[in-house]
Amino acid sequence: MSSEETDIEESSNSSSDVSSLDNDFTGMQFESSSSEEQVMDDDVYSQVWGEIESESDAEFSEDLGMIQEVPENLKDSKISPIDCYRYFIIDEIINLIIRETNRYAEQHLETHALTKRSKTLQCKPTTHEEMLKLLRIIIEMGLVQMPKVDYYWSKSKLFESEVIQNTMSRDRFELLLKFYHFSNNQEQHADQDRLFKLKPLLDLLKARFKSAYIPGAIIYIDETMIPWKGRLLFKQ
Repeated sequence: MSSEETDIEESSNSSSDVSSLDNDFTGMQFESSSSEEQVMDDDVYSQVWGEIESESDAEFSEDLGMIQEVPENLKDSKISPIDCYRYFIIDEIINLIIRETNRYAEQHLETHALTKRSKTLQCKPTTHEEMLKLLRIIIEMGLVQMPKVDYYWSKSKLFESEVIQNTMSRDRFELLLKFYHFSNNQEQHADQDRLFKLKPLLDLLKARFKSAYIPGAIIYIDETMIPWKGRLLFKQ
């Protein structure tokens, strides 16, 4: 027998052995898969299905809707947006913003070295009347949107906004926004609550919401109110 014939015969025998091993392995897989499926089927059929128990045994009160203490004008069909605004944005909330904004401005002046030309040195404590003006401007900017904030104080007839320009100067507006605050940074830490900078405001708003309306038994909260594509651990 020649060397070529010997190589061909050995190659044939090797291929036959490999094919045999493949068949054995495939058979083992089918047997294993079949036995696993049988065990899973047995587990499923052996389970006894029962009734789903409610997590809460409290009975729902059908006394829902607007609370009686709410002013009558808020229950009227002719309610205006300003009525809702004045009911929820109360003086306690405005005073909170004033107090923490002034506090943060003082802390910034004490901890930062500023040049003589810095506009921050011109910062003075804000007042209740001025804070109402600031909120008015913010709402107005939401209704009439422009590419840049500076445009609201532009002298151009294309962008000029007399309402905002007559309410507050641009420099003062920017200073107030820079120090706009709802909490004392020196008293709270981010590791305690990720919303610690907003918590005082949220607590007041939630209490106000509860004082106005009692929701129904089933509430669906499943839609994002504000589009957000970034990474955030909490979002609605």
